[in-house]
Amino acid sequence: MRASLLGALQRPYTFTPGLFDEQCVARFLEIESEPNREDLAFLIDRESRLGGVYAGVLVDHTQAGVEHSLRWDVLPVRLRAGKQHAKLSLLAWSRHLRIILASANLSEPGYRSNYEVAAAVDLTPTDANAEMLGDAIAFLRRLIMLVPGASQHPPEVGRAEAFLSHVERRARGWKQNRPGGTRQQLVFTLPDARKDNPARSSLEDTIEACRRRGGSPREAWIASPFFDSDDPSSRVIASLCKFMARGSRRELSFCVPAIRDNSEAVPRLAAPRALILTPLAYQGNVIVELLPAVDSDKNRRPWHAKMLSLRTEEYSALMIGSSNFTCAGMGVGQYRNTEANLLTIVDIEKYGREAGQLDSVWPEMEKVDDPESAEWLGSRPDSDEEEQATAPPLPAGFLSATYRAGTKRRIVLRLEPGQLPEKWLVRACGPDDQEVLSSSDWQERSRPTVVELIWQAVQPPDKLLVRWVEHEGFLTLNVEDSRELPPPARLEHMSADDMLWILAATDPSAAVRAWAGRQQSSDLFEADLDSASPIDLDPLRRYDLHATFLHRIRRRARVLAQLRSNLQRPVWGQLALEWRLRGMVGIEPLADRLVLELANAKGAADEALLTIVDFLIMLHEVDYQPSDGSLSKAEFDKVFRSFLANLAGKLGKTIDAHRANVSEDVTSFWKRAEERCRG
Repeated sequence: MRASLLGALQRPYTFTPGLFDEQCVARFLEIESEPNREDLAFLIDRESRLGGVYAGVLVDHTQAGVEHSLRWDVLPVRLRAGKQHAKLSLLAWSRHLRIILASANLSEPGYRSNYEVAAAVDLTPTDANAEMLGDAIAFLRRLIMLVPGASQHPPEVGRAEAFLSHVERRARGWKQNRPGGTRQQLVFTLPDARKDNPARSSLEDTIEACRRRGGSPREAWIASPFFDSDDPSSRVIASLCKFMARGSRRELSFCVPAIRDNSEAVPRLAAPRALILTPLAYQGNVIVELLPAVDSDKNRRPWHAKMLSLRTEEYSALMIGSSNFTCAGMGVGQYRNTEANLLTIVDIEKYGREAGQLDSVWPEMEKVDDPESAEWLGSRPDSDEEEQATAPPLPAGFLSATYRAGTKRRIVLRLEPGQLPEKWLVRACGPDDQEVLSSSDWQERSRPTVVELIWQAVQPPDKLLVRWVEHEGFLTLNVEDSRELPPPARLEHMSADDMLWILAATDPSAAVRAWAGRQQSSDLFEADLDSASPIDLDPLRRYDLHATFLHRIRRRARVLAQLRSNLQRPVWGQLALEWRLRGMVGIEPLADRLVLELANAKGAADEALLTIVDFLIMLHEVDYQPSDGSLSKAEFDKVFRSFLANLAGKLGKTIDAHRANVSEDVTSFWKRAEERCRG
């Protein structure tokens, strides 16, 4: 493990929230609990770790809102014509950044069964590609602008922008790597937005980069699971041919999906005939090959990878990523998706290996001997999960929904009155299923653009469902401040000793799993009843020295010392520090449980208050030890000392209510500790 994960921002098209939550996020955060076998441990571990990092997904608006944890954000991207189709991930650790370009969606087929292609670009303080990082961040920022209501700066948009700014600051000053024989850059397809954000074309960007390296390409290989119908395909094929070198025959190889039926002698190709007809007008020779549909073990694996290879005598280039060979994917014509691809260009040298390594990305494929006699079925939308029919998109008037947790719980809706249907209804789904707002209620409120609605239940709704005319769709719900979210109900069984033990552990994750395991196993049998010797008759257990006052004090002193040591360790951002102090299993919740012990102490109130005093003194003695890339001591102390003063004041008000149960000497001791912490 290099260091704690600081944040992750991903951008798929088809989106399975459970896979992202239980596989992607869990792996990024190095959560060892298994969601199916250790559900309580996984829940607590995930909630605790997510509190100190940023996680978000930019997804096409047709795929958003179904379900997700409020600990991570979903930002729906809406294009006037086209899809948010890019698959780009940006991961940030304290001294390491990773950009991942892929063809795979965040879905079970994408991560488990399809043929996909992906590449990772790593950046470190001693070896960084600043230009590529800048391009990736600029691309993500441009997509954030396409989130409905982004101009109103809802909380999820602010968090995404803050994460990108944090990554920029962290990488500032990193040593630029030296370009060698292999060069890489990102190429994008983007629709036209504003004067300072013109449309982009992955095909044009790729050709321009190749020409800078060594002239227009003479050969091209295209592998795509999906194509346009005949007429649009002619446009993108013609564009590629025009970009290729003149004065000689252009060589094009198309790798296409096929309908395999052993009873048919003639190949049945799921692609348009324009692939072989259009190049003829541009002096092009065409070879057609079949994309593989099974792996070496004969397991069925639908092809979903998107690859474009270009070549001359001087260089070999390979573009991989999200762009299908379509007008919208390649950026040819008026209607464009958002796409992200990685272009790698290597020099062809006599003894160089790089060109061969690029060629090895292509698997063995079966050649179609007579493409003209094949049965060209045209594009088949049902063969690609991204092209399958979806429910009608949510009306553009529903911009965003925010859940405000805490004591005054609210659901905040942001609306665009001119884009709303005549009649509609917003309903909360979950244990507290109920109507949230209807068009008639909204009319009575004088058609506001922002509506704040009281939410009585302690737990937030699972999701928001919008109904209009004869349709329905989900409205994405994000939280205003995740620190205000209530802890899981099962966490109520965690005592102060349990929480202190977890916070002081060398491996808090393992401590959480051990605690959760005890909670789950306690339902199976009662250990005391299963014992052959009753507790009250066992002399060794009746007179357990570890239960005496002296041993309890010593044990807690050791645990508090270890907790102080943990608090002094480097922390990689203010968000992580805030979660360490106020998170679900943090210092403030521990203080609340210690006060609860005092309230229920009955005859042991002095011991309970002494524990709180020791706890406060330990916090006052924290001496933070920063390291490279972490928060500075000044930044830490500014947050921590303010937190400690507020915590001491809060505890003082609560403890005053129980002074009658505590001796004068202990109360005086408490007052001195409180004044010391409050400064």
